[in-house]
Amino acid sequence: NFGEDEDENATEVAEYTNNLSLENEIENELRDVETSIKRVDDGTYGICKYCKVAIDEARLQARPTSTSCVACKKTLTQEL
Repeated sequence: NFGEDEDENATEVAEYTNNLSLENEIENELRDVETSIKRVDDGTYGICKYCKVAIDEARLQARPTSTSCVACKKTLTQEL
């Protein structure tokens, strides 16, 4: 619903933009959780999908939906 005043319209657009960003973030997190559940089911959870080495437990505790080890993630994001 749009308001009568220009300020109200701007506020609604800002709220919509914020909500859309939050919605995208939640959808991405849900996708990651669903992928992790599939990996548990097929026995690949905790194994790096790139180098096939076990992902460090500390990494999985920090980010349970991680699909790569720290070394591969650094390579992928060019943080060498």
